[in-house]
Amino acid sequence: MESHVQITTTEKDVRNTLKRYNLGEFISYENLSFGYANENFKVTTTIKNILFRLYKQQSEVNVKKELLLMKALKKIDFPAAYPLADNDGNYIHQLNNHTCLFSQFIEGKHPELNTFTSREIGKAIGLLSILPVNDIYKKVNAISIENCLEIIQEFPQAKYQYPKIFEYFKDQTNCLKSYISVELPKGIIHGDCFPDNTIFNGNKLKAIIDFEEFAYDTLLFDLGMAINGFCFKDNILQNDLMQALKNEYECIRKLSDKEIELLPYYIQWAAHGMLYWHLRNNMLYALNQTQVKRVEELMNRVKNLREETV
Repeated sequence: MESHVQITTTEKDVRNTLKRYNLGEFISYENLSFGYANENFKVTTTIKNILFRLYKQQSEVNVKKELLLMKALKKIDFPAAYPLADNDGNYIHQLNNHTCLFSQFIEGKHPELNTFTSREIGKAIGLLSILPVNDIYKKVNAISIENCLEIIQEFPQAKYQYPKIFEYFKDQTNCLKSYISVELPKGIIHGDCFPDNTIFNGNKLKAIIDFEEFAYDTLLFDLGMAINGFCFKDNILQNDLMQALKNEYECIRKLSDKEIELLPYYIQWAAHGMLYWHLRNNMLYALNQTQVKRVEELMNRVKNLREETV
């Protein structure tokens, strides 16, 4: 299996960056995840555990916007892992032509899917939806109809061809266009609220992490993405989990009649956006059977959802 994903961060890189901080002496580091978007390491020092992140896709400008967003979230005590300042008050550093930083390491686990965890997520993204929007941290969502149409143009010359996936993707993009173009309330969205990006202590949410894909976009996108993340079992939507999440969300921000009408399409749109992400990173040019399997799962999910909305 071909893959162009490789870890670029070394122990020396982590040690050298740590020297800028008063966070204790380096003891060890542990790879937590790596991929096309970023590399994450749990770093243990003589004082505490911290998180080291290397951004592989986001520009320094976008990372600075994320830091400004985190500052706003801290003011409302939003459950998150916050960045740590070095001895000079700086947060971001350059490493191997990429931006990196240290942040809090939140102890806990990824959640089980149940009504309790669904409610916790509904409350959290509800709080995010009413965060006052400041132009200084506005950022465009990487998942858009325009980007979907753009990648479709790449299909003919892609190194790896997936005729069924390509045909499905074109059809579903066209199907969703009219629904997604309806003007709905906008605000700050996390953009990727999935179990892997949350930390729980039992059924209690401790933090939503990885705001790398945050954006200023239609708020219903975040609700649709959270439902995809926390309300499906065996690729089937669980109505009790969705209702628990939605009810808690609406305790903070009431959905309009139009949003309720379009929510089923935004659940599809969020799943379609994940499919787009896999095609973009980097399924067209690197053979990865795990990605192919995930894309097929998302296709089946959306097909089932589409049948239910007919």
